[in-house]
Amino acid sequence: MLLAALLFGGGPRGLGDLAVHLAALPAAALAALRWRTAERASLQRWVAWGWGGILLVLSLSLLPLPASVWGHGGPRADLLAGLTVIGESGGWRPWSLDPWGTARALLAVGTAFALWALLTTLGEASRRRLLMLAIGAGLAMALLGFAQAAAGAHSTLRPHAYHHPVGAIGLFANRNHFASLMGMLLPLTLALAARAQRHRRPSEAAVWYGAAVILMLAAALSFSRMGGALALLATLAAVPLCLRGEGRARRRLLAPISAVAVAAAGVAVYAWNGLAQRLNQDVAEDLRWQYLQYGWQAAKAYLPWGSGAGSFREVYAPFEPMGAMRDVHALHAHNDLLQVAIELGVPGLLLVAGLLAVLIVAVRKYRIADCGGREILTAAALAVSVPLVHSFVDYPLRTLAVATTFAMCMALITANSQRAQ
Repeated sequence: MLLAALLFGGGPRGLGDLAVHLAALPAAALAALRWRTAERASLQRWVAWGWGGILLVLSLSLLPLPASVWGHGGPRADLLAGLTVIGESGGWRPWSLDPWGTARALLAVGTAFALWALLTTLGEASRRRLLMLAIGAGLAMALLGFAQAAAGAHSTLRPHAYHHPVGAIGLFANRNHFASLMGMLLPLTLALAARAQRHRRPSEAAVWYGAAVILMLAAALSFSRMGGALALLATLAAVPLCLRGEGRARRRLLAPISAVAVAAAGVAVYAWNGLAQRLNQDVAEDLRWQYLQYGWQAAKAYLPWGSGAGSFREVYAPFEPMGAMRDVHALHAHNDLLQVAIELGVPGLLLVAGLLAVLIVAVRKYRIADCGGREILTAAALAVSVPLVHSFVDYPLRTLAVATTFAMCMALITANSQRAQ
């Protein structure tokens, strides 16, 4: 399932997402069987309740309601009035203004939940093998990205070339999400390198450091400004992981610093021209500011219950003045916190805050317990922070490849909390 998500879950909605959802069915069934008998920590139960709360909110928004309920107040009243004019106001309708969009969101959350639930029931060795599998798939995409960047614009190597025709993009439709995945895998790769170094396996450590160089260069070749910056920050934050263990700190730091230096040299030679062009673009002209301005108006109009998951495109458009419209259509707010406020209202914001709080508590409790394997735990915490921060200017977690990797990292964190207890 994880491999299917990484290979097919980076494109636009369609057959790729369908393949991932189908792969999630046996994973969900196995997770349900194992979850009943597996030993669970209290934090795992809280996270499970959080996942369940999200699924419940999405499901409730699909329940049919009378027009007097779903058409009450704000823009909904205007919509009901318009339907009345054309004679279609009768009957019951779901609370969500885009039921199919909500159904897609329900499938996406359920898929990520199934992977998290299954991974929390597995042993540490099994989770580590899946982590290596994810890194291996990421490396394959990074190498494909190198070929895409070398082939130039509109290469046949690009499965989705209509939006970002240059640079590395792997099997993704959006370079920002590709860079976000590379940024997530980087601290995990360095953690495996540090672990091999701590156990005195220099050949294995060299392989993981080499993999980190490839991932760093791939993130830069995507030409994603925020994605590249977060990948760099995640890498630098993960370097201190190599200080743990016996021996001199200077000697242990030599390998990661060398890896960063090699990656920096590669970026300077192969990626700097494209990055410089992106950095020279005027940030003030970015459409994200416009989406933020008018999206906030939409959020206030649909509070406290939201317009329904997946309905942003329909509910945002009426708030964007004709004079501000461009030749592109706003499919997302490019700020996931804002989009959650628009679509799910106060309940959605509370669920997001609750899940983040549980993750913070899990990391803190595990670090205080001083259990073994801290490299993986710290790296997983760094990995989940990459798409979370990126979500303030984009929507990486709405891509199944990133969402399932996020769920895997959550499983690494919450499963380790059981050992801490």
